[in-house]
Amino acid sequence: MKKNLSIVMIVLLVLAWYITLSTWLGNEKKYNDMIAEARRLEEKGLYLDAVSQYEKAKEVKGNALELEEYIADDYLAMGDYKEYRKKLNEIITVYGPVERDVTKLYEFTREYLSEDSVIELVSGLHEQYPDSGIVTEYYDSVKGKYIERTCVYEKIYDFAGDYAVYVQNGKKGLIGTDGDIVIEAVYDEIGFNGKDKQEIAVRDGSQCFFINNKGYKTKMPEETYAYIGMVSQSRMVASKGGKYGYLDKNFKEKTEFVYDGATPVYEGIGAVQKGSKWALVNRNGELVTDFIYDEVLQNSKGICSENKRIAVRQGGVFFLVDTKGERVSEQNYEDMKAFESESMCAACIDGKWGYIDKDGNLKLACSYEDAKSFSNGYAAVKKNGSWGYIDENNYMTIRPSFDDAGLMTEQGVAPVCHGNAWTLLQLKIME
Repeated sequence: MKKNLSIVMIVLLVLAWYITLSTWLGNEKKYNDMIAEARRLEEKGLYLDAVSQYEKAKEVKGNALELEEYIADDYLAMGDYKEYRKKLNEIITVYGPVERDVTKLYEFTREYLSEDSVIELVSGLHEQYPDSGIVTEYYDSVKGKYIERTCVYEKIYDFAGDYAVYVQNGKKGLIGTDGDIVIEAVYDEIGFNGKDKQEIAVRDGSQCFFINNKGYKTKMPEETYAYIGMVSQSRMVASKGGKYGYLDKNFKEKTEFVYDGATPVYEGIGAVQKGSKWALVNRNGELVTDFIYDEVLQNSKGICSENKRIAVRQGGVFFLVDTKGERVSEQNYEDMKAFESESMCAACIDGKWGYIDKDGNLKLACSYEDAKSFSNGYAAVKKNGSWGYIDENNYMTIRPSFDDAGLMTEQGVAPVCHGNAWTLLQLKIME
């Protein structure tokens, strides 16, 4: 009985396989006939009928990448560009960033649509598929696209927050990231900490006081100072009698005015100068180090400590120290630029500039004539006599074409110079 049952099971299994194979062979023939018919229709220029054949073939074989690509190609052949783009987008959504289909969509968009459409396409794909090689290749090719604002000034300094100091007719004011004037250039000095728009430090002739972003005076010290800087961690650098010291935000003197130079306090650290030597001080004005440095570098905001690292010069070489004044590494450099952000700062070896991390390790080879530290993923570098921008992978996103260039903001805005005129660069894509 068991033997007979086994024979019956074998027969049924063979029969099932036979039926399955016959069905598959029949469907495969049917599918191939449909493809052949679609090809015949395409040769006659009957692309809409060919699309119908491919749709029927999908009912036999199910959704297949090759069928979707055939349909997309037919929409292109019949000039239905809307459906062509739609179909390619559907393919990428379902099957991922297939290189040939991403390339088709990119090339079509570049040829027939605007540059902004290309940027929108590529940035969208990069957001979805950041690890795709072909998507990254196209993204790198467009992320350096920019426009220049129509504003032109004698000088534009680096932005602090939403505002940058500009110079016109020898006087200073503030502009926004759109290049429009926020504060007219009527002051001898002006400083903004990037945060409090009610505390913008200005000097007008012999008077130092604070204004807000409407230009109204907000507060003024009782005593006369030759200079008052921006507020940083409730401290201000001030100058009187040819010497520098620190005030609190209510103009109360927190140190004696005995220094030949001083930097704003940030991350709890500032720097002060006596004669030709510099020392680090804390927020209370107490010395963290002795006067042992020949130079303490300052960044675009005038602060010395960013990323809890300070670039100093001692004994003819530059190196990094922490906020306690302790060396970060034994690595020395010929020259350096202070950190502007948590990313890399510029350093020089054998007359060429590259980039180091906060531990003093060289991360990007020294190959540029000059360089500025990274800010918001970009850094200005000088090559063949002109300035351009690289990203953190050392990819030249904006080719060198400027006579000078400043730091990039988080909005993708940077001051750039042509000859003696400064304007603003606006990236079309900002990561």
